[in-house]
Amino acid sequence: KKSGIGIGGQCSGTMRFCASLLVAPAAYTPLSWDEAYPQAAKLVAQMTMEEKYGMMSGIGWTNYVLNKWWYVGNLPAVERLGIPSVNMQDAAGGFRTYWDEIIGTVTCWPSLLSMAATWDVDTMHEFSVALGQEFAGKGANTILGPSINVHRVARNGRNFEYLSGEDPFLGGKLAEQYVAGVQSQGVMTVMKHFVFNNQETNRGSEDSVVEDQTAWELYYPPFQAAVDAGVSGTMCSYNQEDGDYSCSNNRRLNEDLKGKMGFRGFVQSDWGATHATSVTSGLDMDMPMVNDPLFQPAALSQVPEKAIDEAVTRTLAAMVRMGVMNSTKCTPPACNDYFVKDVRGNHAAVALQAAKEGVVLLQNEGGVLPIGAGVVSIAVIGSAAVAQAYNPAHGAWDQGDYYSGGGSGHVTASDPVSPLAGLKARAKTAGIQVIESTTDDIYAAQQAAAQADVAIVVAGTTSGESQDRPNLILDNNADQLIAGVATAAKKTVVLTMIPGAVVMPWRARVDAIATLFLGGQETGTAFAAVVFGDHGPTGRLPVMLPETEANTVEPSWDGQVTYSEGMKTSYRNPKFKAAFPFGHGLAYTNFSFSAPAAASCAKGVCVTTTITNTGAAPGVAVPQAYVEFPKEANHPAPLLKGFKKTKVLQPGASEKVTFELGDRELSYWDKDWVKAGSAVVHVGASSKDFRGKVTVTTAEVVVV
Repeated sequence: KKSGIGIGGQCSGTMRFCASLLVAPAAYTPLSWDEAYPQAAKLVAQMTMEEKYGMMSGIGWTNYVLNKWWYVGNLPAVERLGIPSVNMQDAAGGFRTYWDEIIGTVTCWPSLLSMAATWDVDTMHEFSVALGQEFAGKGANTILGPSINVHRVARNGRNFEYLSGEDPFLGGKLAEQYVAGVQSQGVMTVMKHFVFNNQETNRGSEDSVVEDQTAWELYYPPFQAAVDAGVSGTMCSYNQEDGDYSCSNNRRLNEDLKGKMGFRGFVQSDWGATHATSVTSGLDMDMPMVNDPLFQPAALSQVPEKAIDEAVTRTLAAMVRMGVMNSTKCTPPACNDYFVKDVRGNHAAVALQAAKEGVVLLQNEGGVLPIGAGVVSIAVIGSAAVAQAYNPAHGAWDQGDYYSGGGSGHVTASDPVSPLAGLKARAKTAGIQVIESTTDDIYAAQQAAAQADVAIVVAGTTSGESQDRPNLILDNNADQLIAGVATAAKKTVVLTMIPGAVVMPWRARVDAIATLFLGGQETGTAFAAVVFGDHGPTGRLPVMLPETEANTVEPSWDGQVTYSEGMKTSYRNPKFKAAFPFGHGLAYTNFSFSAPAAASCAKGVCVTTTITNTGAAPGVAVPQAYVEFPKEANHPAPLLKGFKKTKVLQPGASEKVTFELGDRELSYWDKDWVKAGSAVVHVGASSKDFRGKVTVTTAEVVVV
């Protein structure tokens, strides 16, 4: 798909929104791998061994400290051959504000988990184009993303970074758009973290043991989708797999990734994740933060030259393919002008639209939202309503805030719109009084709530890299605050800013709940747009919100972490009870689904249903298709294999939706992909709200 954004920010296509962006060249079209490889091989043939070795070990760090005006990852230029430096920057969700000078020059985007909550490939693509523009504008020719691990552990500190949420199909469809969008700006993408890096607890040593069906059907598909979309690189992870470290794992890197998946780009280590000179095991470059001998000339000289050539060819092929030979702007450390350049353009509009699309309305008893004409006053309650941005340059590197999670994926927002600021600005235009109680004192909150027509409690929690969350509870005793307000308020609305799953023991006591998965700099404006009905809720849950923490997989402190549950995570575990299920999200209206029908089509089988707005307000539906495979597939539940987002449907309006199911969507893993002879396709509004079904076979289509 081509970007809808071209020179001067002109828009085309069928996007639901369009914002003027930085003036940028027309979208770059990567070469094919078959075109790039011969050019790369010619360059390798002219390189000295020292030059080849230089392409295999990152530079720019001194004893765990990044040198000023270097990118997080750097490979040296080979000027005599016209090979530029490789300039890699964190992170997948935004240009890392490593130094104070960068803050205010880049966008603090919604987290990738918030992007997953949009369930919207068009929004994902537009975000990715803008993201690529910012990285290119900063002189980076490589982005360390997308982050696409499927969530296993609800308390994983990095879940906010992971685009897949809890589902491989959702992650795969969004990863395709990420790769296409970013690379349309001539920036190489690096998918991560490969593989089974599903908890931060003991991440540098734990040994993940995963059987093949679970690997291929649950954890590999987003990576496969990125490979198919033309991703340039892969980052291997800190953990072990089956007794071998990820970056030394021949089975995972050579057999699975480069072999069965057909990945043709380069494999790089995470920073400090290399434990051996593992070139022949599939590692093409090491990214150290200290003087690491493992990929230095003395060690690399012991590796067969054929393996060295293959590794360097992979890197150069990606560079040739993406045009960075001619587009790279600077060589560190002479990049300071680009680091301090303001590259935001009008990206605030893109960030706002993406944040609005990702707001998930979980509950709306009595139609308390949107706030209507009868409301004279609202109370905005909780310290989270005035949350500040956090700058890790002056504190703990792995701490996050309520706009951006912590660690290498953190972007410090220069002037985030807090929930209070967003709600006050919108209330002013409606002539509605705002009563503030922005401490977490329950008595003061109750006093404020009693004076208002609607009490809005804002609560949150965050997380960061290097450690898992201690629990799934909101910060600052918010559970008690919410329960206390509910006893005093006429109507209670709760807005949450969260990095992943949380528990909501108070949900039956309140009227409405809406959530954002760390929504970036435009959080307050996005919440206000939904609360006041300017934007009908369009987000859907990319994760299950459990009734209790017992309905999740917890991080393990064992040295060997066996994925004994197999595919029984999230909605796929019939024993897990959800407060709000995967795929759930309300609109300000209701929708009916016609009985699904199936027929043969170019891709394989097409299942259609007609969505009708049966309510009184405009709205967007997100119909979903879950495939129930035959018993021999050994699946615990029907699996998501299709989703669509309708246009805005006016009351009484309808839209026909088609789910295209090809061989991959109708296949399961049994030593290899096996196409099911028949399957039942359930169509509905969430993983627990099926509205109809149709049985399909490879020979004929039978409607049930």
